[in-house]
Amino acid sequence: MEPIDIFLMYCAMKAHFGKGDYDYIKYRGRTKISRKSFWKRKDRYFFVKLSKKYDNPKVIQNWFLANFIKDKRGYIANFSDENYELWKSRDRIFLDNFAREMAPLVHNFEPLFEQKDYEHPKLLKEYLGKRVSIETMIILDKLLGYGKKWDRNLSKDIVWPDIKKLMKNYERFLTIDEKCCRIQLLNLIEELN
Repeated sequence: MEPIDIFLMYCAMKAHFGKGDYDYIKYRGRTKISRKSFWKRKDRYFFVKLSKKYDNPKVIQNWFLANFIKDKRGYIANFSDENYELWKSRDRIFLDNFAREMAPLVHNFEPLFEQKDYEHPKLLKEYLGKRVSIETMIILDKLLGYGKKWDRNLSKDIVWPDIKKLMKNYERFLTIDEKCCRIQLLNLIEELN
């Protein structure tokens, strides 16, 4: 890929993970950003470097995805291969991570999603404490749909809306086998009984 094409992909991904409602998947990465704007940037070097390191558009897209999940502001100078490598390792063992993260939580499953007064639900606390990944949050929301209730109860919260947006944006890039995840979760629950 040419550095300009990588820059355009970066702009589209930044719009996807930004404050607006642009959908990278829906618009296939196309934006109104002109190719000429690339030459006005002082950080062109990063895109040139990426074009020399990776030649596959899917790999570059995943590299951006991994870095936008880690750094929501999306400044290219803060992006790193380390974020990408960590994401790749998590992506390879997606279901195993889900099972490992849920194992200590299934013994008291229902209270994970309960929101009392102005407190965060236990699952959200687990995510903020980095004991549960964003992928696990997305899987559980797909299986149980807790996000809608949290949207109502945590509408004035300063943390939840950003996490919900990240989940929504990231989910567009994930392929989740709901049946397999449901079976994994039910097996964990049955092991306790």
